[in-house]
Amino acid sequence: MRLKRLLTTFSTFALAVPLAVVVTSASPASAHGWITSPPSRQDHCATGRVTGCGGLQYEPQSVEAPKGSRLCSGGSGWRVLDDESKNWPVTRVSNSVTFQWRLTAAHRTSTWDYYVDGALFRRVDQGNTQPPSNVSHTLTGLPSGRHKILAVWNIADTVNAFYNCVDVDVNGTGGGPQEPNPPTPPAECAAAEPRDAAKAYVGGSTVTHKGHAYRAAWWVRGEEPGVSTVWKDLGAC
Repeated sequence: MRLKRLLTTFSTFALAVPLAVVVTSASPASAHGWITSPPSRQDHCATGRVTGCGGLQYEPQSVEAPKGSRLCSGGSGWRVLDDESKNWPVTRVSNSVTFQWRLTAAHRTSTWDYYVDGALFRRVDQGNTQPPSNVSHTLTGLPSGRHKILAVWNIADTVNAFYNCVDVDVNGTGGGPQEPNPPTPPAECAAAEPRDAAKAYVGGSTVTHKGHAYRAAWWVRGEEPGVSTVWKDLGAC
């Protein structure tokens, strides 16, 4: 009887394991990303140029909400992005500017939409394909003056999109994007050691990587700064 019970238990376990594997593997990976140049509002939060952003400073890639919104937050929990009373830095650009996205997890994409002061200015069709980790689109013929540009990344196989607002001052004279007052390199640039992929770092550790300084939010080993959210970008060195 004992042998029979053991065989029954083993059979039940053997059937359950493949089922668990199937269920786990069926869960799709989430897509995440944000605009780094010209700096979006969440990028300013991530680099620390704008403070009081809450947890957004660690998750600039996570401004996700259902499609159809015209808010910088998309109507998500990151409502600080909709606060026009904050002193959002304005980037001076020409009337032709390239927007650069950093995708930490790409997903099949339908379109990329760019709104200038609420009006659709350009739509880029991705054709329901998966984009690379770095995406760029160039907008030409932008009107002169100060504008808020809302960029929306529409995911093809979910009801959600990712939202980014970029504040620009279009001078129409060429020369590409530039900051009116280039930020001073953070002090960590001089003190931090180059990042070692094989080394473990405790929370608060600082490193340099690809021209930027980063601080670890918690214990980490192997995660790349600029890709993993465990590393806070402190700014360019």
